[in-house]
Amino acid sequence: MEIYQHPVWNNLKAYKKPAHLARFFLARNLAKLYPRSSFIGITGSVGKTTTKETCLSVLAEKFKVVATRENFDPIFNIPATILRMRPNTQKAILEMGIEYPGEMNFYLSLVKPATAVVTRISFAHSQFLGDINQILEEKGKLIRQLPKDGFAILNWDDLNVRKLAKDTEAKVIFFGTDPQSCNFWASNIRLENGLTRFELNYGVERVEIFLNLLGKHFVYSALAAAALGVSLGMNLINIKKGLEKVASAPHRLQLLEGLNGCYVLDDTYNSSPVALEEALNVLNELSARRRIAVLGEMRELGVYSEQLHREIARKIYKDKIDYVFLGGGDVRFIGDELIKLGYLPEKIEVNLSNSQIVARILRTASKGDLILIKGSRAVKLDEVVARISKSK
Repeated sequence: MEIYQHPVWNNLKAYKKPAHLARFFLARNLAKLYPRSSFIGITGSVGKTTTKETCLSVLAEKFKVVATRENFDPIFNIPATILRMRPNTQKAILEMGIEYPGEMNFYLSLVKPATAVVTRISFAHSQFLGDINQILEEKGKLIRQLPKDGFAILNWDDLNVRKLAKDTEAKVIFFGTDPQSCNFWASNIRLENGLTRFELNYGVERVEIFLNLLGKHFVYSALAAAALGVSLGMNLINIKKGLEKVASAPHRLQLLEGLNGCYVLDDTYNSSPVALEEALNVLNELSARRRIAVLGEMRELGVYSEQLHREIARKIYKDKIDYVFLGGGDVRFIGDELIKLGYLPEKIEVNLSNSQIVARILRTASKGDLILIKGSRAVKLDEVVARISKSK
């Protein structure tokens, strides 16, 4: 099917520009010069970018690799990545983010990967993909097109991802935390000194990994990369080397020194319900005198926005977070739900500008306190981080 016949075409007005359209056809023709086994597609609702980075770091131990770049629209990023391939390029890792129904068809008209990695499937942009079954259908297209000699690398711990195994004749490799059901599993996971340590298990083999990423959820990205590496003939020693070279990306759960002796968890890159729950878990697991949550709204949740913000409030209440400072927009539903649950009104403030948030933190936080700052990219809470941390 040609690009102009795709249902997603009306949402891709930029591609009607002759220069972009020419790049699309050039990238598609170039991709045909490489075997399908050269291409690895990564999709999911959360964790795609970190998984792409861990896979890139692991495969770079053995192969000449290119990968999609961060902070680029996938619609343009994937063709641009293909166009960066050279005769000696052996692998191309493509992050396939989905916002519109039919968008996966667009990617697959460019290139059909022989290996697919699926991280987690949940509500992230339900304004465009109205329910979980529609999201599962769209992301499952990547799995259904795999050849018999390809690989489907799937997160066993995510029930929705697990369902995709029945949709392919490719070899399925599961990763997760269940040693009975997973080909690759993690054990003895703990957070120590700003790192995540765990044991990576594959059959009877085991290696300890010191991951330079803070949060147990990052272990899934490491497991996916390990599964990919082994599927391509790599051993665990080289996989360990690659994983331990992965650096924390800016604004993705970076632990920073703050003013007044406090510490800041900068997770301002973006926000979604699953990602926010994971960040709150990290906040709750690290030792601190007091814990403070600074939250901006989660955008692009459509009709589910109020419900999903209120669910976050119930987690905050259960976790006994000491103070909550909230920006504007739908994040107000977190404040409203917290008050209904009995959270002390004097420990929460709502509808604050970024400057007001800075003032409240400087007035409230002191030595030993830990502050999580997270919101959708559009609310620019990274401005708050810059003003209350020492990493200016």
